[in-house]
Amino acid sequence: MSKQLNKRYAQKQLTLAVLGALCYQTNAIATPSQSDFGGVGLMQMPTARMSPEGEFAFNVNYVDPYIRGAIAVTPVPWFEGVIRYTAVENRLYSPYPGYSGDQSYKDKGFDAKFRLWEESFYVPELAVGFRDIGGTGLFASEYFVASKRWGDLDFTLGLGWGYLSNGSSLSNPLCNITDGACERPGRKPGDNGGKIGAGDFFRGPNVGVIAGLEYRTPVEGLSLKLEYDQNDYQNEALDNQFTQSFPVNIGAVYQWGDYVNLNLGYERGNTLMAGITIRTNFQTVPNQIKLDAPPEPLEQPTFKTSEYNPDELASALSDNAGLDASQILLSQQSVTVTGQQSKYRDRKDADDRIARVLNNRLPESVSEFTVIETNESIPLYQTSLDREAFLTNANNQLEPGESAEYVNSSPVKDQKLQGEVSTTEIERTPYNVSLYPGLTQSFGSPETFYFYAISLHLAGEYQLTDKLKLDGIGSWTIASNYDKFNYTVDDTTGAIPRSRTYIREYLTASDVGISNLQLTYFDNYGKNLYAQYYGGYLEFMYGGVGGEVLYRPFNSSVALGVDLNRVKQREFDRKFGFRDYEVTTGHAALYWQSPWYNINTQLSGGQYLSGDRGFTVDLSREFDNGTIAGIFFTKTNVSAEDYGEGSFNKGFYIKIPFDMMLTRSSTKYAAFNWTPLTRDGGQKLIRKYSLYDITKPKSKNSVSTHFE
Repeated sequence: MSKQLNKRYAQKQLTLAVLGALCYQTNAIATPSQSDFGGVGLMQMPTARMSPEGEFAFNVNYVDPYIRGAIAVTPVPWFEGVIRYTAVENRLYSPYPGYSGDQSYKDKGFDAKFRLWEESFYVPELAVGFRDIGGTGLFASEYFVASKRWGDLDFTLGLGWGYLSNGSSLSNPLCNITDGACERPGRKPGDNGGKIGAGDFFRGPNVGVIAGLEYRTPVEGLSLKLEYDQNDYQNEALDNQFTQSFPVNIGAVYQWGDYVNLNLGYERGNTLMAGITIRTNFQTVPNQIKLDAPPEPLEQPTFKTSEYNPDELASALSDNAGLDASQILLSQQSVTVTGQQSKYRDRKDADDRIARVLNNRLPESVSEFTVIETNESIPLYQTSLDREAFLTNANNQLEPGESAEYVNSSPVKDQKLQGEVSTTEIERTPYNVSLYPGLTQSFGSPETFYFYAISLHLAGEYQLTDKLKLDGIGSWTIASNYDKFNYTVDDTTGAIPRSRTYIREYLTASDVGISNLQLTYFDNYGKNLYAQYYGGYLEFMYGGVGGEVLYRPFNSSVALGVDLNRVKQREFDRKFGFRDYEVTTGHAALYWQSPWYNINTQLSGGQYLSGDRGFTVDLSREFDNGTIAGIFFTKTNVSAEDYGEGSFNKGFYIKIPFDMMLTRSSTKYAAFNWTPLTRDGGQKLIRKYSLYDITKPKSKNSVSTHFE
C-alpha cells in the first residue's frame, strides 16, 4: 500500500515538474510581440505581458482605415509606455485646405501599462493599463487583464472600458458600487488634447471582454494569434462605421532575426492587417566591438628621474588612456596628473590604462598615482591608484579569494607632495574645428505630419584662458520643409508672446546663419560649487547674457542649480541683428539620481521664454550600456486654450552613446528628441552648456564605474 502511495506521489511530482518545465522554459524563450496599437498585446487586444526590461520597439501597422505608428519602451520591468500616432485615412485633418491641405487626420496617443503581479506556477500575470490617456481620447480605454502560459499556449482574459467596451452589452460591475461609474463624460468638443482624462477612468455603462491566445508554433520564430473582438465598429472615432463580418481576429507574427517582427492578420472577418516591428534592448544590447589600441603591456620600470619626459607621458596618456593632461606634478614618491577624460566612459577601464602608462614611464620610487579629473578646466574629483596593489592585480599574484583594492576616489584635495617637485604645464592646441550634420524636427503638425530641416554645422572654439572660451556654430540649411509651417497668430492678437512659433521664419529667411557665438567663463568656488557666465548669440533664436550656479557634492545623488538669463529675440536671418522682444528667463532646479533602476529626476521651476511661469518634470532611465531614455512635461500659467493644440509642452528623448555604435571609445552622445508640436508655452532657452552635464563624472553613478 505504501509502495503504491509512493509511486502515485512520485508520478504526481514528475507531472508537476514536467508541466513546470513546459511553462517556465517556454516563458524564458518567448519574446512578447506588439499589438496593432503598439505595446505588447495580441492584435486589437492588450495582454498582461511585458517586454523585457530595456526593450525599445518601433511598430508600424495598417488595418483600414487606420495607419498606426508607435514607439513602446519598457524602462523598468513593471511598466510599459507607448507613444502613438494614428492616421485616419478617410478623414481630413481639418475642413480648411489652406490650413492643413489634404493631410489625413492624425491622432496622438499615450499609453501606460503596469504589471500588478508576475506570473507564478498557479497565478497568472496581472496588469492594469490605460490607452490614449494623453491625446484627444478617440481610442481612450482602461483594462484589467490576466495572462497565463501553458506550454506553447499563452491565454489572456480580462475586462476593458471605454473603446474596449464598444459593441458590448455586458454591464459595468462598478455601477453596483456607485451610480457615477455608469456615466463616461468623454472629452468636450473643441478639446485641444494633451490632458490625462482621469475623470473617464473605468467609467461607462458597459465593459468589454478581452479574450485571446497566442500559440508559439514549432516553426522557429513563428507565432499565431487568435482573439475575440466584440467591437461592432459602429461607434468609431470621427463618426466612422465599419462592417464586422465575424467577431474573431486571427494573425501571425514572424520573428525575422533578432530585431524585426513581421505581422499579418485578418480582422473584423473582412479586413487585412499588416505591420512591422523593429526592436532592440537598451539594457542588454552590447556596445560595438572596439578597435582601440590595446592597453599597454606592463614593463619593468627602469626609468630614472633624469630620464623623465612629461611631454611623452602626456602624449601616451592621451593616446592610450583618453586622458588629456593639462598639468603633471612629480615628486620622488608620487605623481599627480590633472586632465579631462575624453574617451572612456567606463572609468575602471580608464584607471587600468592610466596606471599602465604611468607605471611604464615613472621610477620605481613613485608609489602613488593621482588623477584629478576636470571638465572645461573645472576640477571635479580625484582618483588615487596604489601602484603596488595595481601590479599585484595586473600580474595575477593574488591568492584565490584574495583581493587588493588599488583605486580610491575622493573630493579634490590639496596636493602636498614631499621633497623636490617637478611641475609641468602641458601646452595643448587652444582651438578646435569640426563639421557635423544637424536635424531640426517636429511631429504631428496640421500643415504636415513631419517637419524637418537638415543642416550642416561648422563649429569652432578657441580657449582664450584656462577658464574662458569663445565658441560658435555657423549653419547651412541643406533641405527643409518648414516653409509649410503656417502658424500665423500675430504679436497683437496672440495670447502669449511668440517665443518659438516663428521657427518657420528662422529656418527659411536665410539658408546660412549663425546658430551660436558666445563667450563662456567657467569657475568653481571650493569643491562643490560651480558656475558659468556667458554672453553672445546663445542660440539660433535668442541672444543675451546669463549665468548658472550648481551645487553638487562628490559622489552624491542630489544636486541643486539656478540659472538666470536676459535675452532678446534675434532677427530671422540669424545674422547679427535683434528684434524688439526681450525677456528675463531662468529656473531653479533639483536633480536626483534615484537608487532604483538608475532613474534620474529633474524638477525645475521658473519663468519661460514667453514670460509664463511654471515647472518642468524630467524623468529618465540610464541603461547599463549608457543609453538614456527620458520624458518631460512642462505646466505653466498658460491655459490649455491659450497654449493651443496639445494643451502643454511635453516630449520624449533618447541619448545614445557614440561607443555603442562606433568601433572607437568615446564619451559623447547622439541625441534624438521628439516633441508633438511647436508651440510657445513652457519653452526654455537652449543653453549650450549645462553644469549638471559638465559635472556628471563626479556623480554617484559615474564614480561607481571605477569599482564595478
